[in-house]
Amino acid sequence: MNRSELNKDLFSNIEISNKVKKELYENCKKGKRAGDIRFRYATALTALIGVIVFGCTGIGAAAYYQSVQMRMEAMPETEIQEYALDLETDTSVTIDGAYSRKLTNLENIRVAELERKYNAEGLFPEEDVKRVATLAEWDGKSVCYVEEDHKLHLPDELTDEQILTFIDYQTKKDYVMEEEAKEDADDSPSPYMDVTDISEDKLIELAQKDLKYLFKDATFDGWESEVSAFKPSAVDPQEGTSHDMYFVYFRPIGGSSYSGRYVAVYNMNNLSLIGAAHDGKELWASLKSYTEAEAAERLVADRAKVLSTVKALYGYDCPDKEWSEVYYNYTDPGENDVRQNRYVFTYGGTEVDVMWNIGNEEIASIEFFND
Repeated sequence: MNRSELNKDLFSNIEISNKVKKELYENCKKGKRAGDIRFRYATALTALIGVIVFGCTGIGAAAYYQSVQMRMEAMPETEIQEYALDLETDTSVTIDGAYSRKLTNLENIRVAELERKYNAEGLFPEEDVKRVATLAEWDGKSVCYVEEDHKLHLPDELTDEQILTFIDYQTKKDYVMEEEAKEDADDSPSPYMDVTDISEDKLIELAQKDLKYLFKDATFDGWESEVSAFKPSAVDPQEGTSHDMYFVYFRPIGGSSYSGRYVAVYNMNNLSLIGAAHDGKELWASLKSYTEAEAAERLVADRAKVLSTVKALYGYDCPDKEWSEVYYNYTDPGENDVRQNRYVFTYGGTEVDVMWNIGNEEIASIEFFND
């Protein structure tokens, strides 16, 4: 798939299973944000869903810090063309597929830490990523883009300087992708807009209350907040207002794609809670890993505790129907690296979708959908 060809049909150009396509479609119908509130598909696919389905907003939802923005805008045209070519020749479906190997848990945590310094403090690498034509030319020690296989190659162990190079490469690549998306975007109105009907402070206060209720150890000291409105009814009034919603995000200062975050989502009409989550690659990397067989056993064993927790928190009791699954988020099925299970309960006309951390036996996210 050519990521820069943003106007092609989404589903016909992404090689994913019919089950995943169906869930993506259902998520869009329900008004879920790109990849839903847990960033269920935390890949380039997430960005493309944001661009193609919801308009040119999926990639650059959070503003760059000034020093980062200046660094991006200062890239010479030759460097921009290099990243544009990287995007054009990138055939991977997942972001990890564009690397020679996946990051380890410790590396994901370290990337999150250094990413915050990169964004908030302007801590940039001393050198740009290296580039070679063939794999034989790579020294095996540097962070290097190889044109032969169109991958960013990583050494077996990454130093802090190399992690900064990795962050810088991905930030520049995302920036070029966003700029290309802006060029390709049409003039049709976007459902994403500024919050005007209610004060952002009120939404932030409401979100902090609801998130602290669900996540008892949640703290927002030294964190930054972001509030956005998703209003599809403004684009297509025939759809009604049931999918109009507010998103409230909390991230560490400088936090970005790898950092843990909290998010709360509200119905724009009555401010009822649609969903709340604590997610991010940093958090995922800290969770205990299970094999698929072990997770399947816990899927059954933990059911009663999940039901009890949902009842204690929100009063729902005795579901009419339910289904559950062993869940993969930042890993691929077959890797035997499962950290969460998913439970979906239906109570009358309300569907309650729960993501459950297996290791610490806590809710990672909960979503409510009404008929």
